[in-house]
Amino acid sequence: MIVLNRIALITESSTRQTSSMPAFTFFQGSRSRWVNNVIRYMEVRNFPHENIFFLSVFGQRIFKYQELVEPYPVQKWHPRKDECAAFAEKIVAFIQQIHPLPFVEIHTGKTISDPLKQLFNANGIEYRVYGDGVPLGAKPTWYAELIEDELTRIRLKEIEREKMVVSSLIQFQSPIEASKLIDQFENRAHLYGIEANLEELKKLIGSYRQKKKDANKAYEAFKAIMEREDITGELTRFLESIQSLAELHCHADFEHIKSKFGQSVAKLRLYLIKHNYALMAENNVFAALQRMQIALLK
Repeated sequence: MIVLNRIALITESSTRQTSSMPAFTFFQGSRSRWVNNVIRYMEVRNFPHENIFFLSVFGQRIFKYQELVEPYPVQKWHPRKDECAAFAEKIVAFIQQIHPLPFVEIHTGKTISDPLKQLFNANGIEYRVYGDGVPLGAKPTWYAELIEDELTRIRLKEIEREKMVVSSLIQFQSPIEASKLIDQFENRAHLYGIEANLEELKKLIGSYRQKKKDANKAYEAFKAIMEREDITGELTRFLESIQSLAELHCHADFEHIKSKFGQSVAKLRLYLIKHNYALMAENNVFAALQRMQIALLK
């Protein structure tokens, strides 16, 4: 008993190879654009090779995808209707060996697909005739469009996976993390739909860096003045409990310290103000990273 859930039946090619080789190469050729594209369509979908079969009216044979095929005569005329009907019955008998009955893709011309449709309908076999009603000369182009659609679907699926990867990299939501994301994914932002987010992030990172630089500069200026004024270490001890401008102003000894270390306190206040600006800029980066993460989930 064969166990498959979807199979593909592909027509033979009249411009096949002249030496023995596996079926999937035997039926390809420079003048077999239709069959070439059918096989290519199977490949881009990663269709299981064991589920693909080639049909040859000559000798009423069903070849496996990798089965070795010996050269055989090219028929000058279209096969007779009764020959095709008999071959269709053989194909149905072959499919009925598969349990449960698979869905069947038919990639053949009308001489085979028409009798197959009648028998499939009568035997409860689900199927689809690919390119049904498409003129023979237009089939290569029709399949080329199928291939392009499939490749687009695959690319979109890959992009969705990549978006999840980018989203997973947003963990600490820090400026350093934001800079790494910009460096890694700026060239692919349009694929993920986050171009606006990334541009916003670049501006916010620039603002943060400038404000951080200003705060550091103010801190160095404060340290230089304090080293000259704080000979006894009194100011240093006072500042051990100070983390913010608010804490500085509400401290009971602020006025005393201010009168004694006026220049240092002035520089300290300027530093704390600039430090707050840097913290606000960092929070803006944090919020922008959150917005980007949400955008990646859409």
